[in-house]
Amino acid sequence: MSKQRILVCPICGETQPESSLCTACGVSLVKDKLLIAEGGIGPWWVRDEELPHNPGMTYDHLADMARRGKVERHTLLRGPTTRQLWTVARRVAGIAHLLERCHECGTHVNPKDRACPECNVSFLAYRDRNNLGLEESEPSQGEIDGMSSFLNDTMILNTTSKPLSMPERKTSEPSEPHEDGVGSPQFRAVQRRLESTLRAKRNLTIALVIIALIAAGLGFMAFT
Repeated sequence: MSKQRILVCPICGETQPESSLCTACGVSLVKDKLLIAEGGIGPWWVRDEELPHNPGMTYDHLADMARRGKVERHTLLRGPTTRQLWTVARRVAGIAHLLERCHECGTHVNPKDRACPECNVSFLAYRDRNNLGLEESEPSQGEIDGMSSFLNDTMILNTTSKPLSMPERKTSEPSEPHEDGVGSPQFRAVQRRLESTLRAKRNLTIALVIIALIAAGLGFMAFT
């Protein structure tokens, strides 16, 4: 009697007899279908006690859930704009305005607004699948949400993510020094070596002057 093969679902981690469909999360385990499922993986999570091991989702998927009422204002979310810490949806930048609340001040807003009419904070979309929001104090630069949340087949099958980019510095903050410019580690190292050389020359000059004075004093004493 042959042994039955056990399969691990790559999406939710459920172990089960080999089949073409996961009995826990319902994802098709056929290779081509798994590629589509992989295209939906991203850095956003909705707390789900029934499927606690599912990977994160893309911003567009989460935004679509919010528009369809699958995410409410008190639903617990985490993502790039929460630094991966669980937060109620009405406080999550990028999602709260879709639930008719400003994430910054809590004002009632229209989901189609591009900014809060009360505090003027922008309502952005965060579609970078590579960025968890942990590298900087702010997530990577968002964009005005003007695209449809429904993706075509080409966009779904394209699982190539854009490289993680550092967010632009605010104009009110001093700009970072150039790698080889004034203030850079390389410049400070050269500056320290130069200062050390100048101190050595100064000490040598002082020593020579002292020696010359001593020699002159000894010569004067010998003459007298």
